[in-house]
Amino acid sequence: MKTITTHAHPRIGLLGNPSDLYRGRVLGFTFGGFMAQVHLDPCESIELHGSEGVLRCSPQPPFAAGLDPRAGRGGTELLAAAVKRLVAAYPELETEARGFSLRVETDIPRQAGLSGSSGIIVAALRALGRHFGVDLDPEALALVAQEAETEELGLVAGPQDRVLQAHRGLLSMDFSDSKPVVQVLDPDLLPPLLLAWDPEPGQSSGDVHASVFARWEAGDELVREVMRELPQLVVEGAAALQGGDHSRLAALMDRNFELRRSIFNISPRDQELIALGRDYGAGAKLCGSGGSAVFMHPDPAALSRLAQALNQAGWSGLFPQVVGGES
Repeated sequence: MKTITTHAHPRIGLLGNPSDLYRGRVLGFTFGGFMAQVHLDPCESIELHGSEGVLRCSPQPPFAAGLDPRAGRGGTELLAAAVKRLVAAYPELETEARGFSLRVETDIPRQAGLSGSSGIIVAALRALGRHFGVDLDPEALALVAQEAETEELGLVAGPQDRVLQAHRGLLSMDFSDSKPVVQVLDPDLLPPLLLAWDPEPGQSSGDVHASVFARWEAGDELVREVMRELPQLVVEGAAALQGGDHSRLAALMDRNFELRRSIFNISPRDQELIALGRDYGAGAKLCGSGGSAVFMHPDPAALSRLAQALNQAGWSGLFPQVVGGES
């Protein structure tokens, strides 16, 4: 059996996030330039290799019981969560011993709000599905990946990251029902965008979301009002894209950030990043939970000047291009 290699790309939340955790809507896309790769090889045991060590267990049924995701580090916790959740979804996989090793490689900036951790899980599930002969369509892949993070690792996380990385492309996603409604949009509708991120890792996204989610559950009216308005930005943003109204899109991005700032603690570093973009007249918002931002300006030349200023201020950046296609 040859090595199975699969991958997943990072994502940018363009509008609506983080309302996906609250049955809202998100407009976002996966982009190139980085990827999480997982390599699966046949093995006599089960071995999960990360940057800080290896988790091992016997392949004899029930092998998933021998894996503790929360005992892993450096990516092994993500691989173990993927294995355990796939087996939970497809218990028949434990009826035979089929050892394997998983190795992860990723260059997605760490803890920068670009969905690097879920990218590892999605890539691992793609490899495991091929190994076990399980046909994981995008809907099933996103669901199992989501449960790997929330059920196996105990993280507070909405579904947008996994849905984006499972389907890939430019997507408008409606999470108001139990089954996400996904609309694929033409990437050519997007104006030029600029991504900037902090080279130094930030805070875990689960930690960022936990306190606000607790306020939501307690009935906090400000949190609930914000989560009612954020999905409407996606509806308006999709219409702005279809109509080529890029100035309106930039204004919606600004509004998205202000709504987020009204209920989340935004780090001084992230506030500096947004402020610098606005100094150049760009619409600006965080890509995820912090550590990166996406900028839009109707004038591409102004966006290029902003890129130079960000680089001089110590931020990393690129002009993201949407990627889709099969795994």
